[in-house]
Amino acid sequence: MTTFRTHRPVLALGAIAAASTLLLSACGSSGSSSNPGSGGGSPQTGGTLTFYDPVQYENWRTTNSLWSVSQVADNIGERLIWQDPKTGTLVPWLASSWSVSADHKTYTFDLKPNVKFTDGTALTSQVVKDNFDQHGFGDKKLSIPVDQFWNGYAGTEVISDTKFQIKLNTPDAGFLQVLSNYRASTILAESYVKQSLAGQSKIQNWVGTGPFRYAGGDGVNEVVLKPNPHYTSWPTGSAHTGQPYLGEIDFKYVPEESTRIGALQSGQAQIVRNLSPTDEQTVGSFGGRLESFGVQGETNAIAVQVKPGLITDDKQVRLALNAATDRKEINQTVLSPHYGIPIGPLVKGTPDAPDLSSRLAYDPDKARQLLQNAGWTPNPDGYRYKSGQQLHFDIWVAPFYQVSEQVLEVLQSEWKKVGVNLTIHSVSLDQYEAIQAAGGTGKEKFSFSQSQTSTADPNVLRVDYDTTRANGLSQDVKNPDTKLNELVRNQAEIFDPAKRATAVKEAGEYLYQEGYSIPLYDETQVFGLTSAVHGFGTESTARAWLYDTWLSK
Repeated sequence: MTTFRTHRPVLALGAIAAASTLLLSACGSSGSSSNPGSGGGSPQTGGTLTFYDPVQYENWRTTNSLWSVSQVADNIGERLIWQDPKTGTLVPWLASSWSVSADHKTYTFDLKPNVKFTDGTALTSQVVKDNFDQHGFGDKKLSIPVDQFWNGYAGTEVISDTKFQIKLNTPDAGFLQVLSNYRASTILAESYVKQSLAGQSKIQNWVGTGPFRYAGGDGVNEVVLKPNPHYTSWPTGSAHTGQPYLGEIDFKYVPEESTRIGALQSGQAQIVRNLSPTDEQTVGSFGGRLESFGVQGETNAIAVQVKPGLITDDKQVRLALNAATDRKEINQTVLSPHYGIPIGPLVKGTPDAPDLSSRLAYDPDKARQLLQNAGWTPNPDGYRYKSGQQLHFDIWVAPFYQVSEQVLEVLQSEWKKVGVNLTIHSVSLDQYEAIQAAGGTGKEKFSFSQSQTSTADPNVLRVDYDTTRANGLSQDVKNPDTKLNELVRNQAEIFDPAKRATAVKEAGEYLYQEGYSIPLYDETQVFGLTSAVHGFGTESTARAWLYDTWLSK
């Protein structure tokens, strides 16, 4: 067996080097980190950190990737492995060590000794098995579906209270990274595992081993965390050991941006997540600072739905829309230097992210020609028609992305230049999810899904596009694009670094060759902080990690 204690390094995307002087002066340390911070003297204990979020909290299952929920959950539940957000190295967390068989199908783990959940129960191999079996197999009796990240899971064998083996049916080059992922492998107590889907969706039932525990709040508008007094399982390489510094964390849902900025300026809130680009400079003007974190995984993109009956089922139309999208204009008009311009399906800094910039060139003349070839001819009203039907699409603002509406408005303007009418709808989060599930509202069809999946490994492409996983293109599972399935699956079974990078690039090229994805920007999280906050950091996909965070008095 080959022993693995580290993973090959990758670079996390930090703030873009071309940031303006004012933006730079407003920034503290950029890039994912977990260090004591700059200035402020020695770390101090106690105090309440108030954290404002623009997205409502809902559905507290461990697999929920909602930005607001994952900021909280990351500090309650832990994983076997920690992925260093700066280097990509995989290091022990709940596990003390691990080894991988030569055929990459068996993973043997040893747990750290004497780790307990906040209810006093012990972390054992059986608890790990019960968590992972739910991810890998689902549980019909409890209405829990299979986790899309758990591909080819064959089961977990308990060897002793602190040793176990995870077995896969097929090799998976990204599996170790999955075991570090916040929404794929968080381990909670048996009391949570035994809950039905409805029970697992309540924050009140979360019992973890992390540095903080649930201590109050309705789980919709507010969540209060307090330190875990028995915490012993900090990740390898943490800036300190022992108890977390903060005495309390108060997470609040505050949708109005002016309220969030005002609270940051007055000191009522110490951290505000996902500032809009227009307010980034405001934070610097009153002495606050910005910290930006590139989100490894997929770029923020429009996944084009290819269901029969939709206009987007036409490849020429899909290619035309991609050519009509000017990503530089989007970046310069409504974003900021903190946001990267996409070079491919994966955010810069994600392992094996291919540079496919040539396939993303803005070319409105090419777009017009493709639409003409597809039978869509221009009309005096400025839009194109075919058999009396206007070339019209509906799109809904994705409420979990702070910049979604502004980005879509620029896109609307760009597509209008080639004769495409894009109507933008804005609804609540619950309404958005219902409309997406229904495929639209009557005549208004859900032809596009603005999305991105966060995980610092190229296997995220399989999770999103494989028709047996998330099926992000809403393909007919009985008649899928078999080549796309083959390409996204193939990269996951290659362990030679050079060959895997080639396979990832081939998958990305095919996505653009078929017009399946229209990248918009590299997903980035920008936090506003007061000068009292020190040691703030995130894990590898920009979810807040507050173990090393402290407040100066």
